[in-house]
Amino acid sequence: MVTEFAYPVLGGVSEHVHFLSRELVARGHDVTVVTGRAASMAHVVDIDRHHALEDGYRTVRVGHSIPVPINGSVGRVTLGPRVRERLRTAIHGQDVVHAQGLVGIVLPLLAVQESRAPVTVGTFHTYTPNGEYWAYKTFRGNLTRRLNKLDRRIAVSQACVQGLQPHFGGTWDVIPNGVDCRRFHPLAPADPRPVGPARILFVARLESRNRLSDLIEALALLRDRGRDVIVQVAGEGPTRTHDERLARRLGVLDRIQWLGLIHDDLPRRYREATVLAAPCTLASFGVILIESMASGTPVVCADNLGFRQVIRDGMPGVFVRPADPVSLAAGLERVLDDPQYGRDAVTHGRPLTIERYDWAGVAARVNDVYLEVLAGRSVRTAPVPV
Repeated sequence: MVTEFAYPVLGGVSEHVHFLSRELVARGHDVTVVTGRAASMAHVVDIDRHHALEDGYRTVRVGHSIPVPINGSVGRVTLGPRVRERLRTAIHGQDVVHAQGLVGIVLPLLAVQESRAPVTVGTFHTYTPNGEYWAYKTFRGNLTRRLNKLDRRIAVSQACVQGLQPHFGGTWDVIPNGVDCRRFHPLAPADPRPVGPARILFVARLESRNRLSDLIEALALLRDRGRDVIVQVAGEGPTRTHDERLARRLGVLDRIQWLGLIHDDLPRRYREATVLAAPCTLASFGVILIESMASGTPVVCADNLGFRQVIRDGMPGVFVRPADPVSLAAGLERVLDDPQYGRDAVTHGRPLTIERYDWAGVAARVNDVYLEVLAGRSVRTAPVPV
């Protein structure tokens, strides 16, 4: 499993790599995660030892991982002496090389180029509307040559496919992100909901497309209407200073709890929340939505293509207009005024989440892809002219 994103780096791809690796180990596979070092050596040694003992997969660090701005967010690139050689050594002799987070990231693309494994597959996590990402156009030829080496291409949503196919063509398996439904679960009957104001939870990196500013403006509207609510912000990022200034100017800074980057405490925050607010305008999927549903917490989210992959076919949730604080406030009021939304999250949302997104099922589908390629039942993705 080759990735630029692995613990201690927090985020959707890191979670995906961890839980998929753990579930594949549970299915009898021997799993190695190949990545960069994003923290001190002592810190990553402790983390890697923990995952080897508790989750069964080993981690090989082949260089130093540094953050870089990419596609309106933050990517990572692994650099250092002999990175390519060390990567080649790490993947030598493997039956499967699975590159995670392809296109625009160095380490997974190198793995695809260097792989001599019987099975080489890649999972794509990024959505760009209409494929409008400069790197796709600038490096299309080089990327296409590497992607043509894949036996199968996996995308976490149809939204990803829509962003990638105009540039790279080919066929795609859509296998979604998963959620650990044992870790994310509703409050037990014996566990009372915390006293005090209603809790609106926001979980995302603080960057422009995740639109915490919309929630802050919606919070001011709710306050003006006499609502006793607080917003809990789980995340950090470059817009934090701007968001704090906006909250101070609107007089709601005292109604916001800044939780920072949290991991172990995140499931408790979900199940104690009254509602999850997700005003993000650009998403490839909706991991936070399925984490919330698994926790029995209702969702109010912006209407975007990625979130539409989750809130569909019976999955409860309230859509609001993107980049519209007035619509967001109205959506939150609907949930705050109607306890049925909370009951629906438990009685309908959690069972559907387990059925569609529990990691055991998602890993089984990935495992099937490996076995299909090994058994020769899969036709290699047709090369796209460069």
